[in-house]
Amino acid sequence: MRRFILIFIISIFILQLAEGQDVANKVRLANDYYQSKEFEKAEPLYFEIYEATTAKIYFSYYVNCLIEQSKFEDAEKEIKKQSRKNKDDLSFAADMGYLYKKQNLPEKAKKEFDNAIDELKTQTQVHNLANAFNNRQEYDYAEACYKAGIKISGKTMHNELANVYAMQRKYPEMISEYLDLIEEDSKNLENVQNRMQYYITNEQETEFTTILRTSLLKRVQKDNQPIAFNQMLVWLYMQEKDFRGAFIQAKAIDKRVNGAGQNIIELAENAVANKDYDTALEAYKYVIDKGRTAAYYITASVGRLRVYYEKVTSNQTVTKEEAEQLETEYLATINSIGIGKNTAQSVIDLAHLQAFYLNKPDEAIKFLEQVITLKGLAYNIIASCKIELGDVNLAKGDIWEAALIYGQAEKENKENEQGDAAKLRKAKLAYYANDFMWAKAQLDALKASTSKEVANDALFYAMLIKDNTEDDSLMLAMKLFARADLLIFRNKNNDALLTLDTLLTQHAGHTLTDEAYLRKSEIYQKMGDFEQTKVYLQKIITEWSWDILADIAVFRLAELYDKHLDNKEEAAENYKKVMLNYPNSIYVTEARKRFRQIRDGIN
Repeated sequence: MRRFILIFIISIFILQLAEGQDVANKVRLANDYYQSKEFEKAEPLYFEIYEATTAKIYFSYYVNCLIEQSKFEDAEKEIKKQSRKNKDDLSFAADMGYLYKKQNLPEKAKKEFDNAIDELKTQTQVHNLANAFNNRQEYDYAEACYKAGIKISGKTMHNELANVYAMQRKYPEMISEYLDLIEEDSKNLENVQNRMQYYITNEQETEFTTILRTSLLKRVQKDNQPIAFNQMLVWLYMQEKDFRGAFIQAKAIDKRVNGAGQNIIELAENAVANKDYDTALEAYKYVIDKGRTAAYYITASVGRLRVYYEKVTSNQTVTKEEAEQLETEYLATINSIGIGKNTAQSVIDLAHLQAFYLNKPDEAIKFLEQVITLKGLAYNIIASCKIELGDVNLAKGDIWEAALIYGQAEKENKENEQGDAAKLRKAKLAYYANDFMWAKAQLDALKASTSKEVANDALFYAMLIKDNTEDDSLMLAMKLFARADLLIFRNKNNDALLTLDTLLTQHAGHTLTDEAYLRKSEIYQKMGDFEQTKVYLQKIITEWSWDILADIAVFRLAELYDKHLDNKEEAAENYKKVMLNYPNSIYVTEARKRFRQIRDGIN
């Protein structure tokens, strides 16, 4: 008996599958006919599909086919017939009104629509009729439908109304409904943000973000509004990379809930990642001001140091006074908190500052050796410390000690990014020592590194060696260039300039010429001599416009005019050249951004 029942159930299932496949085939065929405007062929298929599925959309397509063939009487007859068969379904009125409009009978269409809305009694009727109006692009009637539904049920219909406004691109009204939804229940915040993300991304030309921001600001200024509106403003400002605006709202939230500052810390980290150092400093200070016993006091103190460090070191021109002031900040904080797990990275940064900006390699080494001896440090921090120690020894001129330390770091960090970073340092040491073939073999292997920075650096130096040694058996120019690179690394800028001048004089026209010009421009910029920086960038542009460094030179010249020579007109002109002359350059996106900002008067 059980076996019989099982066979019976399987037979029904197989039959349903077969019928479903048949319907799917008919739908595909009907749609093909409809797209090809073969309405006489699509018509019977849509009616068959509707009868098989009772899905109203196929009846609407069936009516469309009749209308396209001017079978108006047949269409009216079929609509009335279905309406009589489905007395509780008022959605057929949308088809009838559409039919009347197609016959240029707007008054009859209006009467049909209005009567249908007047007859609404249940939520099911509301949704069916509103869907039908939406399908017929009668959005005003769909809106009226939902508003009638609110009166019938006494419940809100924010989602439904928002969708109607969205289809009409009535964004202020749509946003208002979504914000009402949040006000009704703050749990809707994430869902609304997800929907807003679509419009922020796809409606940039309609000032959608401005409308949303204005609407939110009006809400937060009212009394007794949910904190979710402030949270959404933080989210919106973060989308726009407006970290100051986000900080103002995040601070208001933190004060309102008497928070510990965790969200402020996260905001500060995002600001640093986007180089908005001033806002990050304000955010960290806000948390620090909560007092030494606050949960995130140490995190904020260390974070604030890191911001100062990045702000100073990201600037190609760092004065001795700036470096000394930053050193004082580091020493004060480290002396206050102590050297430990929480401050290990800060000590590494301080050592770099001392070695490469203040010519204090011995003090830097002492600090780094203290960090290495700390117990319980994460492997990546130890590796970073050892690599920095190798760099400091190299800057000091102790190449062999540097090689030994890099080797230890590589051995202790096989198959991870720190190991690759140490291996890259060893390869560059070989490059500095003129062992170009061994260096290139190591660099070629590192081009597959999971660290983007290591891979890019390896690719650059591998190509540099390949392009400038193949046709030069003595490699004299390459040796001079490598020596200059080592001097630049050691911060011996005047010696590096003399070495590059020797290369340019003794090997005039060599393929390294544009690279030498670029190095000289970088040195002069570091020294604050912007006129000489400009001279060598222009040499690349005029003498080597066809070579690989041309787009870099044009972009850097634009930045020079923009940030150091206070000539926005020339800056804009050069940003424009990057966009027009080098459309495949990696600098195009940033050039376009700065060009628009200058054009619009934004600093």
